[in-house]
Amino acid sequence: MDSIPRTTFSTDLVAAEDRYDVFRDSISVLFDIEAKEKSNIGEFEAHLDAFMFDQIMLARTRSNAAQYVRTQKAINADGIDSIMVQLFIKGEVDFRAGKIRTDVQAGDIAIFDLARPIDNFNTDFDNLSALFPRELIESYIPTAGKWHGQVLPRNRPMTRLLRNHMLSLYQIGPQITNESCASIQRSLLDLTSSAFQHASDILPATAETLPATILMEIKKHIRLHLASPNLSPNSLCQAFSLSRAQLYRLTEPLGGISNYIRDQRLKRSFSDLQNPEFLHHSIAEIGYKWGFSDHGSYTRSFKKYFGLPPKEVREMRHLNHQINKPSTKDDIDRNYEDWVRSLSI
Repeated sequence: MDSIPRTTFSTDLVAAEDRYDVFRDSISVLFDIEAKEKSNIGEFEAHLDAFMFDQIMLARTRSNAAQYVRTQKAINADGIDSIMVQLFIKGEVDFRAGKIRTDVQAGDIAIFDLARPIDNFNTDFDNLSALFPRELIESYIPTAGKWHGQVLPRNRPMTRLLRNHMLSLYQIGPQITNESCASIQRSLLDLTSSAFQHASDILPATAETLPATILMEIKKHIRLHLASPNLSPNSLCQAFSLSRAQLYRLTEPLGGISNYIRDQRLKRSFSDLQNPEFLHHSIAEIGYKWGFSDHGSYTRSFKKYFGLPPKEVREMRHLNHQINKPSTKDDIDRNYEDWVRSLSI
């Protein structure tokens, strides 16, 4: 039986003067970072060891103090749309996102919505992160996105159970086989859901379960019918027996239903443009596949959203392919970057 996929990144394989730059380039798949002590860059180190449990990525990361930032511009450009549940084994974090400010200490479990801005300052740290595709975790926790910046306190029983479970999964990762992944994934989702419910008193009162559940079903419907030319606000009203006013009110957190549908189609086209399997398709064909009948309109919308025209994104495929391959010079494994991206496809 085959073991589950594993990838290990370490700056130990890089010359001391290059370690910070190599890690900064690699972790840019999620964050822009800035080291706390630039005068000590030569002493910088970073290590990331990750497993893929079916659809969930579990990664342990150790590094020096730094600021980790995820901007709205980066979110628009990379299309990553996952929920990160992060256990801090060592170190502290000062988390800021708009009006949200949270202090995270060792033993706490923090929740980050990677489709929303993040500005963290980490001390020297050792953490263990579970990255969940949004659709998957929202099927267990409809309000998952509302937990952005919240913390499961380390002294609560369910937090301790989830912490121990995550650590155990990491420790036995090398012995886990692909055949057992589905059941292990369910157990992690069940325990994560229970830990969230046990700490529901810390969630802002605006998080309403029923509307969130309906919104989750609307988003799921959109994902399943994204390539259909018939997908529209009217079709959603019919599918969910809603008035237009009800639909617009429910989908207000998405920034408007028409904009949301367009943005999801743009993200899917972005993925296709960078996928070698679609290299034989023209840019116009890819745009048409995702509901853009007018090539000019598609190009303008694409450039406005991502900051680059479709042609340049397709050309970037070659660059990304080189970046994501393990370095033949230093033998660095950077496959986790592709795993992060795959969670949002």
